[in-house]
Amino acid sequence: MILPVVLCVLILCAGLWLFLIAPAMEKKTELSELWKYDYAHRGLHCREGGAPENTLAAFRLAVQYGFGIELDLRLTADRQVVAHHDPSLFRTCGADKRISELSFKELQGFRLFQTEERIPSLSQVLSLVEGRVPLILELKSCENYEELCRLSLRELGGYGGLFCVESFDPRILRWFRLYAPQTARGQLMTRLKGGKDGIGAFKAFCGRNLLTNFLTRPHFTAYEFQWRNNLSLKTAKWLFHMREASWTLKTWEELQKAKRHGNLCIFEGVLFQKEPERQKDPTRGLSKGLGATAFRERKVRARALESREKENTLYE
Repeated sequence: MILPVVLCVLILCAGLWLFLIAPAMEKKTELSELWKYDYAHRGLHCREGGAPENTLAAFRLAVQYGFGIELDLRLTADRQVVAHHDPSLFRTCGADKRISELSFKELQGFRLFQTEERIPSLSQVLSLVEGRVPLILELKSCENYEELCRLSLRELGGYGGLFCVESFDPRILRWFRLYAPQTARGQLMTRLKGGKDGIGAFKAFCGRNLLTNFLTRPHFTAYEFQWRNNLSLKTAKWLFHMREASWTLKTWEELQKAKRHGNLCIFEGVLFQKEPERQKDPTRGLSKGLGATAFRERKVRARALESREKENTLYE
């Protein structure tokens, strides 16, 4: 008598688990196009070459060489959507000030990583890219997340290029599911730990095991590559054919391994590594966008951005 009851309980628990982790069932045709590119994490950035992360210079390089772009979005005090990863300027500008407390005009008084680059607005990024490569837009978690979602979507309303959104915050993906279901959305995730960044143990457990998917129904999951050996992730891929993106790939070995799994690849620094066998063709193994063929033909070496003089030639 006990065994049938136990089996019923186990079946119900398994069914509930599958319901919680299931992704969106509808297929987004744009995902196939998004998966044709490799993505430069925060742009094709090289601080020593004057093109630091999340700047127009880094985005320009990614466009020139045909790579998709992953970038971070935040709100300023005057409700402008800007590209910046951290909530404060401390790491990037050496100033102990928060993005949300400054207007866009005030932000223009700061230089990023002691270069001539400033924090760009989303509208500036869109004007630069002009649909030539796809974008992965990470909306950062914040108190006024609904306004960030709404204003970002407004900026993207007239944009004709390919893009998708992603976030660690399931509230943001829930908003897009409800108010912009036509936009491809992805759940960002890593091995969250309770007590870190103000996240409790229960929320961390639910997050890293994709148990909030029933609220957001993401079209893909972007899991940190080193922690992708997760049962919920593997099951959602196997049973529901959910697509996976891998971040942030920093070696050729990681990038090739992710590609073997059919994952979308978000890379950083790979082109500038100094392995001798990569010097002849730094784009070997990377997906080719429209401009990457030109990159190959020019035989740009991985050390091309090591000096400002060489880097400047890339803008010509």
